[in-house]
Amino acid sequence: MTTIVDAHCHLSDIKDYKLTGRVLPVTCGYSHATNVKTVEIAKKLNLPFSLGIAPQSVIGNTDLSTLEEWIEFIRASRPNAIGEIGLDYHWAKGEEDVKREEEVFARMLDLAEEMGLPIVIHSRKAMRDVIDTLEMRKTCPPLMMHFFSGTLSEARWVVEQGGLISIPPLHSKERRVVIEETPLENIVVETDSPYVVRMPEQVEESVAYVAEVKNIDFDIVAEQTARNAHRFFNF
Repeated sequence: MTTIVDAHCHLSDIKDYKLTGRVLPVTCGYSHATNVKTVEIAKKLNLPFSLGIAPQSVIGNTDLSTLEEWIEFIRASRPNAIGEIGLDYHWAKGEEDVKREEEVFARMLDLAEEMGLPIVIHSRKAMRDVIDTLEMRKTCPPLMMHFFSGTLSEARWVVEQGGLISIPPLHSKERRVVIEETPLENIVVETDSPYVVRMPEQVEESVAYVAEVKNIDFDIVAEQTARNAHRFFNF
């Protein structure tokens, strides 16, 4: 039986999570506090993990005076990837929030380049600016678009970079088209639990969704998406 990889979840926000053997979760931080918890959990359960400062965590009056300390913690923790990071215009309330997001995103990209790590992107109502930011840099790290909700043309751009489209268990007409047109070798599955669904084990719903849209066997999707995640996170 294939072990399905949940490519993006937040075990720091799930109380007393226990591995079942059916699913291997990649646990992800999004703030300094959750990064600290994520490292503790990942080390305890021997799991791959990613660490980052997400855009939604730095809006408002967030004090960024300790940003370099947060970065040093990430550097010292040696994660499998830097993320989640990116831009989020849904929660940003004005120009100052956007500037703060852009500053942190740039520093996270610098860190990923320094450490030679892939990036896990959070983009909400900001995909064009995320792409522009990545294109303006000399090199673009391997990337995974977490909880992809962009257009087909944006998905094609990700594929052209050799990146991954991460599919949650939420159905939409737009996401269906993206699944249809994206090669299985460029797809991973996720839950974003506990925020979208409750537990990583529900990643089977994402696998079933991709299998149904592509009209291929569930186990084929489970195996290939797991292989894609293993390659990306290097575990």
